[in-house]
Amino acid sequence: MDVSEAKELARKTLADDLPRRWAHVQGVASRAELFAPSHRQADLIIAAAYLHDIGYAAAALDTGFHQIDGGRFLRERGCDEAVVNLVANHSGAPTLARLSGLSGILETEFPKVELLPHRELHFCDLTTSLDGIHVSIDERLLDIRRRHQSNPAMLQFLATNEADLRLMVERFQQQLGLTKGASAPTTPA
Repeated sequence: MDVSEAKELARKTLADDLPRRWAHVQGVASRAELFAPSHRQADLIIAAAYLHDIGYAAAALDTGFHQIDGGRFLRERGCDEAVVNLVANHSGAPTLARLSGLSGILETEFPKVELLPHRELHFCDLTTSLDGIHVSIDERLLDIRRRHQSNPAMLQFLATNEADLRLMVERFQQQLGLTKGASAPTTPA
């Protein structure tokens, strides 16, 4: 599935029923486009960015775990397995699945392919608000906590992994030449 097909599927599936989620995936994709010219798997990352939260759509709901539901939804539509794997394993899915009692499903149906650009997708997701605005990791984590107050697995995941998430974002920003929370490469003075 190429980028334009991924964008169209996400638009058809999310835009009307979940407009904020549609705004978010567009923001995540635009974040991915920042490093597209220099990444050998840029199109894969951007396509996965558009589709990473498709598991929230009513048409995809099955387990209620959006990463698994999104992976299944895309696989049923014949989507490229690399995109399926990125969607099913994005943003801490293996740990969240374990904390939610769903690791057997995730590991059996979508064993994580380590050679795929999981870190890049995770970075883009962790630095984009639900409204599609590029934000700092602090702002994003605060928003996630607020929205998931009644989700013990998510709260435990954040409590255990917050320092690692911050470090990953900081290192990736440095690698890309982005200042903390910036949305475009910095230029020398």
